[in-house]
Amino acid sequence: MLFRSSLLVMSMLLVFVFSKAQIIRSDPALPVDDQPVTIYFDATQGTGGLKNYSGEVYAHTGVLTSESRGASDWRYVKNDWGEDTKATKLTRESVNLYSLRITPTIREYYGVPSGETITHLAFVFRSADSNLEGKDSGGADIFLNVYEAGLQVSIVYPDRNLILDPGDTL
Repeated sequence: MLFRSSLLVMSMLLVFVFSKAQIIRSDPALPVDDQPVTIYFDATQGTGGLKNYSGEVYAHTGVLTSESRGASDWRYVKNDWGEDTKATKLTRESVNLYSLRITPTIREYYGVPSGETITHLAFVFRSADSNLEGKDSGGADIFLNVYEAGLQVSIVYPDRNLILDPGDTL
């Protein structure tokens, strides 16, 4: 139990310390397909197409899976472009910060069969009338890794180059 608690605290600290401004982030930071996840969209990042927008924002969203043939081969798309659904409507947290709760699990939300591995969540955020959109830098789609269950660690932004020898303390 102590080991498990220590791993959880270490993971949370790594995510907090090494996080940087980005167009989306998730809670938990390392989402797995059999759990819920909350996505946070920062409208000031990426193309900034929804920066200071005051209307309703929706996600056009799907997944990349082991069956996808590339980044443009989204699978199990939740809604057609321009379709406003309750399941894809974002909640405004502050002026330029929105959230989307994916429940009860990632796999169930998108309807992905159990034999397929989900590798990424895919997003484009848009205004209710579809005239404005929030995308990654350069107008790219937005992707978030989905991890396999088990111990996962992600160091997003190290503050210095550091080489340790086996047994060294960090």
